[in-house]
Amino acid sequence: MLDMDGTLVDSEPLWQESERHLMAPYGVPWGREEELFTHGRSMQFVTNYMADLVQQSGAPRPDPDSFRSGFEEYMLANVGERGVVQPGVPELLTSIRQTGLPTALVSSSPRPLMEAVLDKIGRDWVGVTVSANDVTEFKPEPEPYLQAARELGVDPAWCVVVEDSPTGLASATAAGAYVVGLELAVTFDPAPRRRLIRTLQGVTATTLMEWFEPPAKA
Repeated sequence: MLDMDGTLVDSEPLWQESERHLMAPYGVPWGREEELFTHGRSMQFVTNYMADLVQQSGAPRPDPDSFRSGFEEYMLANVGERGVVQPGVPELLTSIRQTGLPTALVSSSPRPLMEAVLDKIGRDWVGVTVSANDVTEFKPEPEPYLQAARELGVDPAWCVVVEDSPTGLASATAAGAYVVGLELAVTFDPAPRRRLIRTLQGVTATTLMEWFEPPAKA
């Protein structure tokens, strides 16, 4: 199972650019601390947090829905042209397809943004897609990965998840999966059934299967 933003497509700079763009009219700074706090979170979480920051500045609290609309508009206008596929991703996806392993794309992004990324990378790589619109609880809760495992018809404990954010790692770990943490924007603590890497270059389906550790027997 694969995360989308940051993992497959280098869209995090676009998210941060969009956040700064939306906060600028309120004169509220949006810096590294805010970026890290919201990294990998759902749009619902991020836009509520942004509205809270505006209110804390002394201004009336904006409607988070207006932020969400602005996010989608900005990202949809930019991700297709400016979202860069991460190094190693085409080779990884090709190797996964060649093995025939069931694969899911699991994202905190809303469905329209997931569809835009699928238009960019291709739709035949994954059999199941789970967006923020398909669940009631978002990362770091386990529901997104549990939902994907159900749709794939597999036990989540026997799944490998590739993630790049603390919230994503927490979600996959809570679901019981083996997790590969891609340390691009942040670093992670070592943990059981977790492999930490700096790039997907050279990583194939065979690599993931070699790294995989089965769940401990009850």
